[in-house]
Amino acid sequence: MLVDTFGRTATDLRVSLTDRCNLRCSYCMPPEGLDWLPKPELLTDDEVVRLVRIAVEKLGVTEVRYTGGEPLLRRGIAGIVERTAALSPRPEISLTTNGIGLARLAAPLADAGLDRVNVSLDTLDREVFKRLAHRDRLADVLEGLAAAHASRLRPVKINTVLLRGVNEDEAVPLLRFSLAHGYRLRFIEQMPLDAQHGWTRDGMITADEILARLGEAFTLAPDEPDARGSAPAESFLVDGGPDRVGVIGSVTRPFCGPATASG
Repeated sequence: MLVDTFGRTATDLRVSLTDRCNLRCSYCMPPEGLDWLPKPELLTDDEVVRLVRIAVEKLGVTEVRYTGGEPLLRRGIAGIVERTAALSPRPEISLTTNGIGLARLAAPLADAGLDRVNVSLDTLDREVFKRLAHRDRLADVLEGLAAAHASRLRPVKINTVLLRGVNEDEAVPLLRFSLAHGYRLRFIEQMPLDAQHGWTRDGMITADEILARLGEAFTLAPDEPDARGSAPAESFLVDGGPDRVGVIGSVTRPFCGPATASG
């Protein structure tokens, strides 16, 4: 078992399958991209599955999340998912993706054993998407979301980052969109992870601001506030439920604060 100094047991494993991405989101990397890792430095499919097997069979991991970069760019991803699903005990398998390629791969991944997906979507406006991601691919992401839902990769979760002066006015439209389509929306405070070091605290839309904007159109109530534990998102019932929205205050309300120190 993996136990930290607070006595908390780690049961989730995140595995980055590639550092490559087909978008250039402004809060993540510069428009010209980065120098990718050379292929010999990446784990092979067999090596990935072997490490995941050890984590599941020996260390008590019960959930495996494949990430990137953009994990759908990994050619062997369906095979990796299938072999992960064959482990005993079988872990829950999820994927974090920008949604490009999901329209084509959602059904094969579901057949391979993928349980659910998290899709990044910061705007419903095509021009804003192009400004943020430096690519004109909003339609592909929306098609990918629909394909994931149709393939029963549920709940389909959407991750959204709001940026001041860019998409800060889209909190309410994005939640309305998610509720209408049966998606689960989570807002994430922008973190200082950008390779070009452009992050500033003044440019970040805080969790309190997000909740205030949503409160102008919806009634929000904490959803079992004592059950959060070490989960990163605070969950809120929307208009009495059962629909929910999540807010991850990664900078101003971190989940690893004192409230979670006891596990």
